[in-house]
Amino acid sequence: MLKKRLAGLMIGCAAVFGAAGAMLAATPTIAYAQEGEGEPRRRSETLDPNTGRVLQSVFEKMQAEQYSPALEEINGFINSRGEGLKPYDKSTTYEIRGTIYINLENYPAALRDFQTALSANGLPPERNNQLRYNIAQIQFQLEQYQQAINGLNQWIQSTQAAGGTVDPNAYYLLAAAYTQITPPNFRAALDPAERVVAARGSSADPKKGDFDLLNLVYSELGESTKRAALLERMVNLFPGERSYWSQLAGLYSTTGRDQEAFAVLEVAYRAGLIEREGEIITLVNYYSFFDNPWRGAKLLSREIEAGRVKRNLNNLILLSQLYSQAREQKRAIPVLREASQLSNDGELSYRLGQVLLADEQYARAEQALVSALNKGGMSPRQTGDAWLLLGTARFSQAGPGDRAIRSRARQAFVNATRYSDSSRQAREWVTYIDAINSTERAQDELERQQRVQAVRDNVERLRTQLQVCRLQGNAGCEEFETRIREQQEELRRLEASSASADEDADEAGGGDAAASDDDGDDEEADNEDAAAPAAEADEAAAEPSE
Repeated sequence: MLKKRLAGLMIGCAAVFGAAGAMLAATPTIAYAQEGEGEPRRRSETLDPNTGRVLQSVFEKMQAEQYSPALEEINGFINSRGEGLKPYDKSTTYEIRGTIYINLENYPAALRDFQTALSANGLPPERNNQLRYNIAQIQFQLEQYQQAINGLNQWIQSTQAAGGTVDPNAYYLLAAAYTQITPPNFRAALDPAERVVAARGSSADPKKGDFDLLNLVYSELGESTKRAALLERMVNLFPGERSYWSQLAGLYSTTGRDQEAFAVLEVAYRAGLIEREGEIITLVNYYSFFDNPWRGAKLLSREIEAGRVKRNLNNLILLSQLYSQAREQKRAIPVLREASQLSNDGELSYRLGQVLLADEQYARAEQALVSALNKGGMSPRQTGDAWLLLGTARFSQAGPGDRAIRSRARQAFVNATRYSDSSRQAREWVTYIDAINSTERAQDELERQQRVQAVRDNVERLRTQLQVCRLQGNAGCEEFETRIREQQEELRRLEASSASADEDADEAGGGDAAASDDDGDDEEADNEDAAAPAAEADEAAAEPSE
């Protein structure tokens, strides 16, 4: 990524042009002092007239941006005079041709010419130092990072020794080069990266690249405190840069500053800077974490509808959890139903059954819980609880005398006794249902006996009336005989129902025994244990209309 950010780097050579132009226009001789008696040796720093005329013509073409003709002319001159040039003329000629190559973006050729100009040692110290800087910049552009590091360090030291001001771009290149060598030396990159931000980070036009480079160095060195301060500054300087907000929130989160991470993400989202699904989900989870699930649910629902967040299983589960956390059960139900249809295991159907039961939608809760048990894939605790809830859903649908429904509820509770976590409560339910059934049977038997006695009394009354009728010789005594036969038939029916009730009581007692004989120690009961009962429950489950 850093290479791409630096790919547009243009080598600054204005100083070379300015020096060359001034040099070509000037005629005075500039001389160094000669060696001896403590004085340096002087040498000529004046161009040969013929060299000056050629380079003046070349320079004029460069000013007109006619670089190819300028290159052709200077090549001809070098081919004819190159080896015979004195040091000053040679250095100047190769310096200018290197500048032409830069403008033609032929950096390898420019590098060779600048190195030749430097090795000819014909220029004054300040121009030689400028050549070193240009060479280092070209080496960086050509990804010769170690050579660039050496050259930049040498140029910085020479500039500081001469009392000059170091170009902030040199610090930038030096720091960037340290990050590009193999292996990268981020520790060495730290000082120049901090220097470039200090030098121009507070200017009217701060450069993003400077901050990006220092941010990278801080990140690699684990300088979390410094990096947080830098990123805080970056989001203020470049508020439209999405990645800075995300990085700052992520850094806050990893350093335990969750409240601040939440605030950063929320501000960025409201500014329209948070669009990636992962960042939106992080923000939603923060709403849940900081006890505002309703706002998180609204945000997530809106983003799902807008298509920025996928309508997949995980996101639907999260949405349902947020609604449940916000106690918006009715909103959670359709989301959970959709999610359960996408899932191959029973856990979501189990959760749907829980929510439907809490909302007193007993028939739909039964349907969801049967689906959960048939799908399987739940833990033993969840499986036992699903049977317990299924029994509750069925029992809640039973009215007075609905023994068939209570029987199906009782069977679910019996299945729940096989799981340790639900066993105690399930047994209490079984006992309760058996008590209800026993009470109802006792009540039914009392009512039956009362009806039997009433029929018997009626038969005796009718027989007395029949005898009186016959003694009086009245017509129509057959009517009493018919009514007696009807009452006797009713008496036989009532006596038969007593026998049937005894058989039902025997079956219920057997169920009690089954429930009480199982001591619930089967803690390792798995979903295979529940498979057959679940299938039976599914066949008997209510099919509520939507």
